[in-house]
Amino acid sequence: MIGIIIVSHGTLSEALLNTSEMILGKQEKITAIPLIASQGLDDLKAKLREAVEALASKEGVLILADMFGGSAANVSAGFLASYKVEVLTGVNLPMLLEAMLSRAAYTEVKQLAKYLAEKSRGAIINIGDIHKTCR
Repeated sequence: MIGIIIVSHGTLSEALLNTSEMILGKQEKITAIPLIASQGLDDLKAKLREAVEALASKEGVLILADMFGGSAANVSAGFLASYKVEVLTGVNLPMLLEAMLSRAAYTEVKQLAKYLAEKSRGAIINIGDIHKTCR
């Protein structure tokens, strides 16, 4: 099974994991790694390495980071060359839920990452555009 790591500035990653497990129940092979203000990037890199190695499988590990260009994503990208990982940025609750529900259907993390990147674009909806008659 593809492992999942959620990494973010602050406690967003932990909140996403807690909320997703409230909806879907306890999950295997998933962890949240927060980058807190008192930590440096070396601390984050060490925690990520530990998590990647703990969740490693022949299918790979998916890292879901909060934002492109941020410290969490940049440090995560450093694992692309050395481990079987894929990194997606812009993690949100629908993306995480879809990853949890879909990962068993994929034998390669690269395939899952591609699917999620395409599918997650549709999760951003302006409700006002849908309910124009209410305005």
